[in-house]
Amino acid sequence: MKRYFLFLFLPTLIWPIWDTKWLNLNRWGCAFTNYGIFGQDNQHPGAYWPRPLRNFYIYGAGFWFGCINNNDTLVTTGYEPNSAYSEIVPTLCRYWRHGYDNPLDKIYTYPDTWPPPRDRFPMAPINPVSERDFWCCFCDSDPVFHYPPDTARPIGIDCALTVYSFSDSLAQDFIFLKYEIFNYNQYPINNGYFGILIDADVGDYSDDFGGWFSRLQTGFIGDYDNHENPGSSWERGTPGVVAIRFLTTNPPCSLSSFRLYSIENDPRNDPERYQLMTPGFTLDSLPGDMRLLLSLGPFHLLPESSITFYFALIGAKYGEENEPPQIRDTMDIVMASELAETIFYQRIGIEETYLKPASDFPYRIYPNPFSRKLFILSQSNEKIKVEIYNTEGKLVKRLSGQKNLFWEGRDERNRKLPSGIYILKIRSGRKEMLEKVLRMR
Repeated sequence: MKRYFLFLFLPTLIWPIWDTKWLNLNRWGCAFTNYGIFGQDNQHPGAYWPRPLRNFYIYGAGFWFGCINNNDTLVTTGYEPNSAYSEIVPTLCRYWRHGYDNPLDKIYTYPDTWPPPRDRFPMAPINPVSERDFWCCFCDSDPVFHYPPDTARPIGIDCALTVYSFSDSLAQDFIFLKYEIFNYNQYPINNGYFGILIDADVGDYSDDFGGWFSRLQTGFIGDYDNHENPGSSWERGTPGVVAIRFLTTNPPCSLSSFRLYSIENDPRNDPERYQLMTPGFTLDSLPGDMRLLLSLGPFHLLPESSITFYFALIGAKYGEENEPPQIRDTMDIVMASELAETIFYQRIGIEETYLKPASDFPYRIYPNPFSRKLFILSQSNEKIKVEIYNTEGKLVKRLSGQKNLFWEGRDERNRKLPSGIYILKIRSGRKEMLEKVLRMR
């Protein structure tokens, strides 16, 4: 069991700032952190299900984000299963150079510390959705936390994580995860992939056994023997599986791969991790210490735009004890996966796309609100002209060109303009349209 808890080597530096909250509302007991890892905290590896029993189900989990930029293959790991290490820091890209001692960079929970402050986190939600929303954000910008032998070059992404949970009998076995990824760079992120990695360790870590339902876009890991005693602090028996279901993305993005692989096949560097996220399916059917990786892509992420991924973490029964896994009835997993999708769309749903194309005009304006740059992209080859007015009707800036324009919130004399609403008058060919934008400093 090759795990070393590297992040524990810095307790005097990061303990007060690296935040952890345990979700114990329904039948899951699961830790969430503001540094990329879930299902594990600094003192206690593992998430358990079903409460009040304390059956060991997850040793640790987190997200992976990979891309190829300038012929360099980069993967940011929110959880590396062998070391239990994360390359994530608990703040936004714009703040990390100021250190990690800001008390606002924490996990916000409903109703205790809700809502998160929007003046520091402009992407933060206002209204809660579930009985116990968690929200936090983090980034990968600090090169110190990118471990060898990989490059120390970060990708430059912010990530906002929202966790939803309900306590009623229909939803008591589910946790819903929303990951919103922002490109903080002034250049596109190309050939991007996003994935969730789970080191399940159900019961005895050495004999995990899992599978994949392609129609349900659901992978699962259970225990081969299904009746061991995982440890003195846990109840006897592991009566089910931990499953992860991909629900949807916004904007749309396809499932690329599902990998169920043993510890012996752990990737050793960024190119090998990236390869696991690219299209393909691997199902290692022999019992062993398994990892589950579910990935989506490829996608291209424009500067200051975002993409959102939704998943359901599921606990479900898996046949009867003493039955070999090859003949166990998987109906409970299928029904739980279907129910998780239904509850998601009925109670949570998806929000509007961050990058909003106008339906009747050939351009895109994003992000709105904006802080550093506002991009105006033409979808035709015609020249576009833009006049920008303040709320008093005063013309403050003119732009013109083809395809791609941007505005940095400055007037004709290159002076920074204050926060507030501005009106864009955009002409392209014979068409003209007005658009409101909000500048936030």
